Amino acid sequence: MKTSTKLAVAFLALAGTAATVAQAADQRGEGRHGPRAQMNFDRADADSSGDVTFDEFAAAMQSRLGSADANGDGKMTVEEIADEIVRMRAERQAKRMIERFDVDGDGAITAAEIESRQKKLFALLDRNDDGKIVKDEMPKGRHGRR
Repeated sequence: MKTSTKLAVAFLALAGTAATVAQAADQRGEGRHGPRAQMNFDRADADSSGDVTFDEFAAAMQSRLGSADANGDGKMTVEEIADEIVRMRAERQAKRMIERFDVDGDGAITAAEIESRQKKLFALLDRNDDGKIVKDEMPKGRHGRR
């Protein structure tokens, strides 16, 4: 295995271990990781027993790696891991878009739903309701600039 692949796998394992340890600490009241850490702990606690066994821990780590070994050779290259990270991020973004635009709740976005959302946004920006947006109607940024 290449050194870069070993480093990538080691990093993923370390990151996963740190996240799970933090989740366990939060479960015991030792950390301040909030509801998200609790949700991750609950997800790792597959049998809902209130504790995470090594098998549950290993399964949670495996699920975090997903299907990074794309060619099934038992090794994860930097490219495979990077592709998996990109895929996971894109999937999260797509889910957020569906949540934001899917008015009828059918799990898909139609052109009509997108147009409806655009009309609402346009109406919010068109402060004087004249059917057009001018620069002065644009919201100010954090530092008072448009």
